[in-house]
Parts: sequence; C-alpha cells; structure tokens
Amino acid sequence: MHSKTHAAQWQAYIQQHINTHLTSGTLWGLALLAFIVVYREVFETVLFYQALLTQTASTQYPSVIGGFSLGVAFLLILAWALARYSVKLPIAKFFSITTYLLLVLAFILMGKAVSALQEAALLGITPLPVSFEIDWVGVKSNWQGILAQLSVLLVFMLAAGSRKKASCATSRTSDFENPGVAPSKPD
Repeated sequence: MHSKTHAAQWQAYIQQHINTHLTSGTLWGLALLAFIVVYREVFETVLFYQALLTQTASTQYPSVIGGFSLGVAFLLILAWALARYSVKLPIAKFFSITTYLLLVLAFILMGKAVSALQEAALLGITPLPVSFEIDWVGVKSNWQGILAQLSVLLVFMLAAGSRKKASCATSRTSDFENPGVAPSKPD
C-alpha cells in the first residue's frame, strides 16, 4: 500500500474475485480469497516484527511485546467501535495518513539499516564535521546515513510529484473526452 495506485489495483483484484464468487455461488472461493487477503497483511506484520526483534536486545523484548499487545488491544477496540456504530472510514484520508506513517517508518529503518551495516563493517563510515545522534529516528552524524535517509525523502517527493502531475493530466484529458461536461477554467 505504498501508493494509491497499488491500493486501487489490490482493491480491484479483491472486488473482481468477490463478484465472480458471489455470482457463481461458490463460497469456498470467497473464503479462500478472504484468507489470502488476511494472510498477506499478517505476513507483512510478521516480517516487520521479525526485523524489529533482530534489532532489539533481549532486555527490550518486554517493551516490544507490550507495544504489540497495546496495538492488538487498540485494534480490537477500533474494530468493535466500527462494527457497533457502523462508522464509515474515509478511505482516501486513511490511505493518505498511512502513506505518511510509512514514509516515517522507511526513513527510520533506512537510518538504522545503514547503522547496522556500518557496525558489521560492511559499509564505511564518513563522519560529518559536526557530531550528533538522534537514535530514535535513526539519524547519525555520518554521510552514508544522512544521504540514505535523504534519498528516501527524495524518492517520496518525486513519487508524490509524479502522481500529482498524472492526476492533473488525467483530469484535463477527461474534460476533452467528455464533451457534455463544461471544461474547467484554467488557473
């Protein structure tokens, strides 16, 4: 779910298979599709926690387990509230927020990955002229880490810019394709 396009493709895939199984009356196929959808998300979560545990000292395991338990409790309460009060999630806003959360996570993990490679002597260390360390976001005072984290931000900005341009271009071409619709006024 790194982009709305990927999310839209995944949603279209799910919707197509749901419609196929509902029209043919095969509930086993629908159950298998539900299993695949949930399994994919669980697999990503397991990979995330495995990476988290490899970076954690054994004395910090209770903190990780506590965070996991708190997250599960929060999700259970949220699921109950959504089911009980029939709250409809604003999906566009939800994906927008999770996109930024994933950006923050990618930024932190990139910094920590560079630090781990440097500690393993697989990547050199070129210090900056100033010395600082913000460990909770993975920022260290070396060129390799700073450049890697800046590359994450640059890739995000380029992707966001290209999506915005594609969105503008699509809306402009749709004005020409729909002659019954009045064209929008240029800014």
